[in-house]
Amino acid sequence: MYSSISHLLFISILSFFVTCEKAKEAVVVEQKEDRNERELAKHLLSDYYQYTRPVRNYSSVLNVTVQPQIYNLVEVNEQNEQIKILLWFPQSWKDDYLTWDPKEWNGIERIIIPKSQIWIPDGYIFNTVEETEPLENHNARVRYDGRVEVDFNKLVDLTCPMSVLSFPFDVQLCALQFGSWSYQAHAISFNVLDTFVPKKSKNSEWDIVSFNATKMTTKYGDTLGGFNVYEEIFYYLELRRKPLYYIVVILLPSFLIVTVSNVGLFTPHGVHGDREEHVSLGLTTMLTMAVILDMVTGQMPRSAEGIPLLGMYVLIEFVISVIAVLVSVVIIFAHERMLYLDATPPYWVYKLFSDECKMSLEEIEEDFCSKPADLVQELRFCMEEIKRYLDEQEGTEKNRIIWQRFFSWADILFSIFFFVANCLVTFYMFFEFIF
Repeated sequence: MYSSISHLLFISILSFFVTCEKAKEAVVVEQKEDRNERELAKHLLSDYYQYTRPVRNYSSVLNVTVQPQIYNLVEVNEQNEQIKILLWFPQSWKDDYLTWDPKEWNGIERIIIPKSQIWIPDGYIFNTVEETEPLENHNARVRYDGRVEVDFNKLVDLTCPMSVLSFPFDVQLCALQFGSWSYQAHAISFNVLDTFVPKKSKNSEWDIVSFNATKMTTKYGDTLGGFNVYEEIFYYLELRRKPLYYIVVILLPSFLIVTVSNVGLFTPHGVHGDREEHVSLGLTTMLTMAVILDMVTGQMPRSAEGIPLLGMYVLIEFVISVIAVLVSVVIIFAHERMLYLDATPPYWVYKLFSDECKMSLEEIEEDFCSKPADLVQELRFCMEEIKRYLDEQEGTEKNRIIWQRFFSWADILFSIFFFVANCLVTFYMFFEFIF
């Protein structure tokens, strides 16, 4: 009977342990089923403090990796010397308090947590006029080993001093200064990855040439007589202007307007060499060039460096037009005075521009030397009278024709001179940019 009781007691104890094991396995299975992403986030944030650096050792330096990308160049404001760009600003670091074992959490290796619930580096762009984040509710990607990554989307309005001396063939270099606002170099260090510009990032007026980064350590004096040492990253954005619009709208019209105006200034308006409306044509050209010059300077900042290249070209074209008008007025005035005073052309002018083919008196005598003497004397007398009469009647007309030919050649020479000068000025100023 004792052995029967022992046997029953053994079976009871064995059944109890089996039941306990089954219950324990059921609890474990139930616990594993409950270990989902929601429970993991609650577990990680239950005792999390987001207002200090997430390092277990205070002397440790927290490394923050940054890799900004220019999504789009929104606007370049030359007058205010500002540029507006849309940046993707990924940042990653290690949080010692956001770690777990994936085996204990059904193999979960990555979760998404709102960035407002965890510690975020206070990276700041110092030389910005205005900084906004279009996406307000950012989320952080957290990995089981504590690596945290956040993509910031920033619309940044930067100050960028413009160098416009070579406008519209100018290249601008804008600096973006980034760093931690609060944490010094012994607390946060930046790991700078290679920056790049996506191919889809295009602007109708500007080309992005390069976007490079340089890390520097800077000391700033504090109010206690010491120094605060910060790590800063300087991103240099190089932009090149697309000049086609300004070439087609300003450069070529300016050249053609001045060229046509100079040709018109030294071209007679009639077969008799009349020069009417020359001054009006010159004044119209100068007014046009003044309007074009105002268009150019209206888009540029009022810089102390000097006048932009295109503005200087338009100004030179304006000066060429003024000089051409003055020369044309002088020619008109001189021509009118010569005719009014009935001035006799100088000998060299007479020789160059006289095409008289009339026979001289000696040639007439030789032609009539074979005639009878009385007839020859009579004909000689008649020819002398006729010659004297023609000299008296046609002297003024001859001078007018010679002066007309002289000033016509002067018009042609000055027209060629101003045309060549205009071409040489244009070629000299834009040779290195166009060719």
